[in-house]
Amino acid sequence: MRPSLQARVVRAFLTLWVVLTIPLAARAQEIPTFEGEEVVVSGRRPEPVRSSPAYVTVLSGEQLRRLGLRTVGEALRYLAEVYVRENYSGPGGLLQPSVRGSSPQQVLVLLDGVPLNATAQLGVNLATLSLAEVDRVEVLRGPYSALWGSGALGGVVHVVTRPTNRLRLRAGYGGAADSLAALSVGGQAQGTRYAVGVEHLGSGGYQPNGDASRWTGTLHLGVESQRGSRWTFQVHHTDAGYGVPGATNSFCYPCPDRQSDRRTVLQLAWDRTAADGGGQRLRLWWYGDSLDYRASGYSSSASGQAYGAEWQDVRRLPGAGVLTVGGEWQQAAYGFRSTFGGFDGTAQVGAAFAQYDVPVSDRTLLGLGLRADLHSAYGGQLNPRVGFVHFVTDTLRVRGGVGRTFRGPTFAELYFPGCSNPNLLPESAWSADLGLEYAPRPALVARVNTFYTDAHNLIVGGCNPQNVGSARVSGASLELSGTPADGWQVLANLTWTDGVDRTTGLALLRLPRWAANVVLRRELGGEAALVVLASYVGEREDLDFSSFPATRVTLPGYVTVGLRYEVAASDVLVSVGVDNLLDARYETLRGYPAPGRTFFVQVTSRR
Repeated sequence: MRPSLQARVVRAFLTLWVVLTIPLAARAQEIPTFEGEEVVVSGRRPEPVRSSPAYVTVLSGEQLRRLGLRTVGEALRYLAEVYVRENYSGPGGLLQPSVRGSSPQQVLVLLDGVPLNATAQLGVNLATLSLAEVDRVEVLRGPYSALWGSGALGGVVHVVTRPTNRLRLRAGYGGAADSLAALSVGGQAQGTRYAVGVEHLGSGGYQPNGDASRWTGTLHLGVESQRGSRWTFQVHHTDAGYGVPGATNSFCYPCPDRQSDRRTVLQLAWDRTAADGGGQRLRLWWYGDSLDYRASGYSSSASGQAYGAEWQDVRRLPGAGVLTVGGEWQQAAYGFRSTFGGFDGTAQVGAAFAQYDVPVSDRTLLGLGLRADLHSAYGGQLNPRVGFVHFVTDTLRVRGGVGRTFRGPTFAELYFPGCSNPNLLPESAWSADLGLEYAPRPALVARVNTFYTDAHNLIVGGCNPQNVGSARVSGASLELSGTPADGWQVLANLTWTDGVDRTTGLALLRLPRWAANVVLRRELGGEAALVVLASYVGEREDLDFSSFPATRVTLPGYVTVGLRYEVAASDVLVSVGVDNLLDARYETLRGYPAPGRTFFVQVTSRR
């Protein structure tokens, strides 16, 4: 951000904060927490989502599965300020999130707190994260390197799994021979809890050579002591093989290429919670992943592994403040081999962070965050953030924040032979947001939000990449979520985003200016319900790689509508649905047409 602009943003933010925190006699009440889920991603500790100084959306894993959604990438399609870039749907697709105009590399993805970006070269593929055993998905919108470090420039996606305590079965079929089969079992006794789950997602493919098969397995073990501490051990593994037909405008379409991926995440954690809500946590984790590609006359194999340790302490301080301090260390390694050569890379990073949340008046909560990272390749980074929530009334609140954030270069950007630059610096940005929220009833929230990001040192160019990019993104969104009336549930939003590449003066690629979503559920009585899902994605700029050099094209907007009908029968829940009801023909990315009208049926055990 230019110094003059940065100073104006900070001054405006601080002026607003001072005005809002002036004590008013008529407001001498406790800060209300409202209703709402508890989240971890915004403070690295449980806190109510609606009194957090951050914009967080919580998606229930159970509700997502009932809608017939299969992966985390599919679940994020209906959120404000989020756009999912995809080439194919299903277990063999590529689904990557863009938050507030960011690139997928600028969105940090966590699986039960473990960062998956450490070895990802092009951002994490959310199609590799099925909804099996997912309890909730926490989506944090905004800059949060002050807590999570590299990659959290646009936002953070935190996938939280939870062990089941019963036998659960789920099966589904539809689309182009799309199939789903899942089994999980768990229980607890004398302070010990266990659960095992396995899921298979399959697809015949909507295009030639588009078949896919993905297995996901989970293991949870937990032991609680009489002293209030808890040990947990978790395993999450996924393994898939699928065809890659390529873009319809490629020279070999349908291409005979094949691809496979694997990822295993192991985690051992110790937690102790105090009576006042404080506590300590120690976590050790490791994960390994790989991606193999085979084509006529060419093959490649990429593999990475990372392991780390994390410690943090949460303490209640005088004056109702909460201080969270901690440190992290991780090491990552990545190797790439192909028909034409390869490379290897390793990196280490250490970090220390602190987050202080404190009521500064009887109606205002202030959050201050600071994190220092020291990376073996690109050196140190210091990222602050300040955010606030001010309760104008018990039903009306103002929320805002400003912070610095960054995204470190990947192994490929640093070391790929002939197309890299070992002297690259991290991408950096200053970002601010300000919004108004109104809760007319305990289970309903309306929100208007504005945001602005000023990014510099963006890594651009293929051979060799340089820190010469600059961009600014501004936007606004309207949201309505919750229960507007008995028997009704709604999630509706409208997002406007204006992103400009300052280097070229052109609009940012693959960023729709307008997007809107509606998910409306109506309970019909007798344990039956009807759900309508509708999305609009406006025009966006993309590249057509059928020519060299690639030409810039404008993809038209599109509308999709889906229906779901669910009914409970005995001990099972039966869901029947149709996607793309109007059989719209559109491309999500240039050369990758979306499926037409498809039907599915799903059966889930209720006990």
